[in-house]
Amino acid sequence: MVFTDDEDDFLEQWWEKEESDDDDLVALLLILAEDEERSHKKRRPGSMPGRQTVPRDMHAGNLRIVADYFADPPIYNDKFFRRRFRMSKPLFLRIVQGVEARQMQ
Repeated sequence: MVFTDDEDDFLEQWWEKEESDDDDLVALLLILAEDEERSHKKRRPGSMPGRQTVPRDMHAGNLRIVADYFADPPIYNDKFFRRRFRMSKPLFLRIVQGVEARQMQ
């Protein structure tokens, strides 16, 4: 275990004291145990502990959705659109038009 200068100074001062009570010893042991545990923990990538991120091609996914639902003729009809996105396709298109109009201002 490697200590920083501040931690070394703290430890030296603590050991130099002739009188130390049990509370100081317990506090020091807890600090050292926590530091040791923290140094052995694995770093986990991802948004949730234990989960790893999966690199995905977001651009290609967007192109597939556009091709599947908005191409002429679409691969999936309005019934599938509603099932997947939980709104009707005309409602979605109105929302898109509203957002685009708002961005133009």
